[in-house]
Amino acid sequence: MRALWLTLGLLWGFPALAQTAESDAEPGRICNPPPLNRPAPRPGAERQEERWAQYWKRLQDYLQRLPKEPDTRLPMPVQGVRVRQVTDTFGAPRAGWRVHEGQDIFAPRGTPVYSATHGFVWRIGHGQRGGLYVFVVGPGGRRYYYAHLDRYAPGLKEGQRVTPQTLLGYVGNTGNARTTPPHLHFGVYSGSRRTCDYRVINPLPLMVDRDWKALISPARNR
Repeated sequence: MRALWLTLGLLWGFPALAQTAESDAEPGRICNPPPLNRPAPRPGAERQEERWAQYWKRLQDYLQRLPKEPDTRLPMPVQGVRVRQVTDTFGAPRAGWRVHEGQDIFAPRGTPVYSATHGFVWRIGHGQRGGLYVFVVGPGGRRYYYAHLDRYAPGLKEGQRVTPQTLLGYVGNTGNARTTPPHLHFGVYSGSRRTCDYRVINPLPLMVDRDWKALISPARNR
């Protein structure tokens, strides 16, 4: 008889007789809590701000060691290319309401790219737009942006002192240039948004041809 009532209770849903399954885990309980001495994960924005603070500090150090006046002539950075071969696309419209902040210098993939100035390698990285890139800080605090590289020069590192004979990398089409022929995006920037004097500069009027035959051997680049 008791068995009959239990069966009927389960079928009819009597709360006094029906047994509900109990969850194995206590609500809100962490079965494997992290050690108490483990630092809490930091938001991405906080990590980015810290990284930029480090770059900003390095930039101030480089400025103390560089001439105050910026270069007025920039030797062509892509080996074998003449200035007259560069089509002026500075300020041309780009997707997303952007404009072109530099000059595209087309050359076969793997063509060497040299620094256009004396200075220091400020940043080496990979961006969604610029792909593999190198930033060099030159006289007057101007930053020179070499983007869409296929690869970096062997041994290149941040903080390295460079000259116009220093190999930075090789022409490619990384980043958002993957659907275009290989080229170097060469940009020039001055000032800072921190100090409200940020400026994008057209490098083409400053560029001059090189005597590529007189360029020192890449084995001596430093």
